Amino acid sequence: MFFREKRAGLCLLCLAMAAVIAATVPPANAASSETPRSGYDVVYRPEVRAGMNFESAKKDFEDSLQHLRLYPDICPPLSLYVDKTTAYDDRVEIGWTNHCGGPQKTGVFVLPYYKISHSTIIAEYRKEGHGSIRHEINFPDLVNLQFDNLASARKAADALLFIQNEEKKADEERNAQLARFEPIAVQYRALKVKPAMSEEQRKFVVQANAFNQGKNYDKAIEKYLKAVDSNPTSYPAAYFNLALLYAQQKHPRRAIFYMKHYLLLEPDAKDARSARDKIYEWEALLEGK
Repeated sequence: MFFREKRAGLCLLCLAMAAVIAATVPPANAASSETPRSGYDVVYRPEVRAGMNFESAKKDFEDSLQHLRLYPDICPPLSLYVDKTTAYDDRVEIGWTNHCGGPQKTGVFVLPYYKISHSTIIAEYRKEGHGSIRHEINFPDLVNLQFDNLASARKAADALLFIQNEEKKADEERNAQLARFEPIAVQYRALKVKPAMSEEQRKFVVQANAFNQGKNYDKAIEKYLKAVDSNPTSYPAAYFNLALLYAQQKHPRRAIFYMKHYLLLEPDAKDARSARDKIYEWEALLEGK
């Protein structure tokens, strides 16, 4: 009986300690529910921090990343050293240098935000193996981001969660814009005489075509956007061209968005079949298939 009472007292003490420990564990966000990889512990689940905005999130990520591995691994014995990280509105570009013992190589890895929009973001700690770089945020078959300490990993994880949420919001807004555009397209299709381009719109289209031929795709996109802003239905081909340009710039979500505009206006166009097929291709990119 004495033995049982002592065990019971110890269990009560253990439960009290467990409650204190549990209270210090960061709450999991909805996107971070997966179990850790074998040989790793989850040490942090990101949170949406008060006061963070898109610019501060990009800056936090730029400042915290120190190393990475790519899939497939191009430097198995060692991580790649990060020379410079630059976060844009739609992607992160990470300049790296290898230290594999052979001829030194450099490169740039591009991480588009759409690639992480539905990924699990957690900071893990590698329990075994060589080296002191053990804190990681892993995106399977894409990239393994590595940090010198937990503080840097936490900072990057919070930034990535914010960016991920913003990417989801942008996707929801695109869907809402398409819904608002649908009745406009219905009215356009019902017209026996379609609206003609204004001289200003024609100017934007001519300029966009010229920039496209010169492979200045950013300026071409800018001019086509001005063309559809001036009149959303008088030149449906602008949406088709915008879709191809955004695909060229590796923005499949925006490419799909504008191609759907084109098909709402011209569902029976000669190139409608190829336009729909392009959407299937870009959807496969988003799904990683």
